[in-house]
Amino acid sequence: ALYRERLLEDFHTPVLRDIVPEAFPRGHRQYVADRFAFFVMGYNTNLVKREELPATYEDLLQPRWAGRITIEGTDVLWLAAVTKAMGEEKGIAYFRRLAAMNPEIRHGHIHTAQLVASGEVPFFLTAYNNNIETLKSKGAPVEWKPLQPAFGQAAAVGVSRYAPHPHAALLFTEFVLSKEGQEILKSGNRVPTSRLVDSPLNKFKYEIIDPMLALDEGDKWDKLFSNLFLGGRAVKEGD
Repeated sequence: ALYRERLLEDFHTPVLRDIVPEAFPRGHRQYVADRFAFFVMGYNTNLVKREELPATYEDLLQPRWAGRITIEGTDVLWLAAVTKAMGEEKGIAYFRRLAAMNPEIRHGHIHTAQLVASGEVPFFLTAYNNNIETLKSKGAPVEWKPLQPAFGQAAAVGVSRYAPHPHAALLFTEFVLSKEGQEILKSGNRVPTSRLVDSPLNKFKYEIIDPMLALDEGDKWDKLFSNLFLGGRAVKEGD
């Protein structure tokens, strides 16, 4: 939206050569992702064994997962991305079958991840990897695993066209994207976009969700998600 409103400035810096291609938007260089958050399977290790986890999206439709799946109630873009990856007709049919598995809908990614740690939610299909990783680092009996490809969302940095101190803004942007800045993000259990920092990015296949999907087709996917998982109720803003 900021790009479309022409509120950002093109910027170029040597640190961009260390950033993975998926961090760049299509057609311009007015912002770049500094970190990703991935939708992954989060689970309580006392209640779900790693070897029984689904290996594919289709595996989620096995009868043994009926009533055991939890989905966060605002994950519209996840649904849209998976549907588009499968092909829209096939993807919508898939999600109708998944909805028939009677997944539990919870609200709040952090809150639901905490419920995984407590055991109230054994299996969280649309957890954010960083939330589970944070709880794991504190000793909680939780772990995460991606279905592949995993779908992620980007958080980005850029330079405002109207920045009162544009050179300082560029220096800050360079720092965030530098190895030092990316290590700081990693220390907070974020997934950095720099190739210079070891991260989950080289551990599994992934796709980054195009933010234009929300701007251009948001109403369409909100309606589908609502009808499938919320009984027609409006989708609330997510965390």
